[in-house]
Amino acid sequence: MSRRWWTALNLVTDAIVLNGAIVLAFLLRFGWPIPTFNFEAYLTAAVPITVGQLLILALVDLYVPTTDRSGPELMWTVTKGVALGGLLLVALTFFLRAFAFPRVVILLALIIQILFLWSWRVLAAGGLRVRWPVRRVLLVGDPGDCREIAQRIDGMKRWGYRVVGVLEQGTSLPEQLDALQPDQIIFATPSRHREALEQVALSRSFEGDIHVVPQLYEMHLGEVNFALLGDIPLLRLSRASRPGWKQGLKTWAERGFAAVVLVLGGVPAGLIALAILVTSGPPVIYRQTRVGRDFEPFTLYKFRTMVRDAETNGAVLATDDDPRITAVGRLLRRSRLDELPQFWNVLRGDMSFVGPRPERPEFVEDFMRTHPLYRERFRVRPGITGLAQVSASYATSPGAKLRFDLMYIHHESLSLDLRIVMQTLKVILTGRGAR
Repeated sequence: MSRRWWTALNLVTDAIVLNGAIVLAFLLRFGWPIPTFNFEAYLTAAVPITVGQLLILALVDLYVPTTDRSGPELMWTVTKGVALGGLLLVALTFFLRAFAFPRVVILLALIIQILFLWSWRVLAAGGLRVRWPVRRVLLVGDPGDCREIAQRIDGMKRWGYRVVGVLEQGTSLPEQLDALQPDQIIFATPSRHREALEQVALSRSFEGDIHVVPQLYEMHLGEVNFALLGDIPLLRLSRASRPGWKQGLKTWAERGFAAVVLVLGGVPAGLIALAILVTSGPPVIYRQTRVGRDFEPFTLYKFRTMVRDAETNGAVLATDDDPRITAVGRLLRRSRLDELPQFWNVLRGDMSFVGPRPERPEFVEDFMRTHPLYRERFRVRPGITGLAQVSASYATSPGAKLRFDLMYIHHESLSLDLRIVMQTLKVILTGRGAR
């Protein structure tokens, strides 16, 4: 069986399991026959529920064949996808006014879906003969440590794993990346190859996975993103870039969400505009050139929070208790409502909802001179909110914010985006981090 047929089989099986679990939940709750009034609520939303849940399972990478997932990790991935689908189900029962869809049925269905989806994948992995795509692995480290890992990988050939090279200390790693074209790099002795590890992590040409075999220090880390290679633990330092179709799906989902926010936020935006006009006069909207993905400039929109002509002497970064900030502007910054017009930038495709904040061209040049890694921020689209924004303040130094941005870029995921969104809501409600 090819990977394409394996994916198709999983999609069909998952659709059957998802709907079968709901029917089974109805039977457990009501017995046979199922009351028509209750069951019609499910039939009304069956198609959007199934399509939405399959898309969510795809977003959590459940259709990417890999042996990197251990049993518990697979269970967590399935649970995460089904739980997000449960939120979709609850939302549909509300918006479609399908109140006859009992909450007990929803809970039972989610539990059954998790158990059945996980069991199907465990059984399929052991029973189906799938032709997996070749996964080229490059080993970096001492020969003895690499030899043990190579033996493990040799036993995983049926999954498409191939060792394409073993590099020792002193080898020019960037040149070997171009020659060997690996999909995954494993550092067997990371403490002795730190410089090479940093080169790979910051390489623009390598977009694959980076793993290290943990030493004593890494084993004491509280929370790590780990995988297993046979009985050898691996820490995942960076994950492969998001596939194009998934990035496109995220972009259109964000544009749809931005359109909804712009419509629903019309009244609050009008009140904010009125407050700015009354207290400091026009203009209400402040337009500014910022640098986006791949260094492309774009026009950013936000509510004006400073006095007019605040930069007559040139561009100056905001500071704590900046005297140029108006009274209304201080409230807007504390609540982040000054960023509301940037949903127009998301709708246009200039920005993402979550990502590093866009900066002005004159500051970008200065930051790249003092912080060479600053150019890494432009690998992704800038965002309205980001890890730095929920973890720092307006006046936090660029170097400190850069650490948060790099952490986000190299560990970008749906779950991380959701955590940042939740933290952003907390910042809006409490004002923490927006001084």
